[in-house]
Amino acid sequence: MLNESQKLKQIISLGLEIAQYKDVDLLLERILTLARQFVNAEAGSIYIKEDNWLKFSYTQNDIEQKKLPPGKKLIYSTFSIPINHESLAGHVACTDEMLNIPDVYDLLHDAPYTFNKEYDELTGFKTRSVLTFPLKTGRGGIIGVLQLINAKDAQGNDVSFAKEDEPFVKHFAGNAAI
Repeated sequence: MLNESQKLKQIISLGLEIAQYKDVDLLLERILTLARQFVNAEAGSIYIKEDNWLKFSYTQNDIEQKKLPPGKKLIYSTFSIPINHESLAGHVACTDEMLNIPDVYDLLHDAPYTFNKEYDELTGFKTRSVLTFPLKTGRGGIIGVLQLINAKDAQGNDVSFAKEDEPFVKHFAGNAAI
């Protein structure tokens, strides 16, 4: 887990690193990796907006990746979800607001969004905490969503995403949108 000073140094170096990437795919994979490292997240995804859908474009999941043979991609990368309030990522894309949820299986009954257990049931993976940010252009238009899943403490125990990490992830989301 990174301390505050390490996080600030990494944010500064990220700006320099972005300028060197010519391949958007490699850049977005790197941004997802760094965002996950910042908050010690077990998994994460970057969804790209295509019309009224969010396409799982960049997905990382340490637990599920270990189960696959070398070179195989996670199944999530073939899915798209509608931009509406039926999913966490869809809700974030609709509202342009960040979500920090300690336990997706314990949502308030009046929450305007839901958690789709289908992916967990399909893979056997257990989603708990979720931190989801809109990816916006410099003009404020939504072009996608960055979602981080299952925060861990230094000992590897499940924890909620820390409020103080939200500005760092927001910065990553802004860089990803560039």
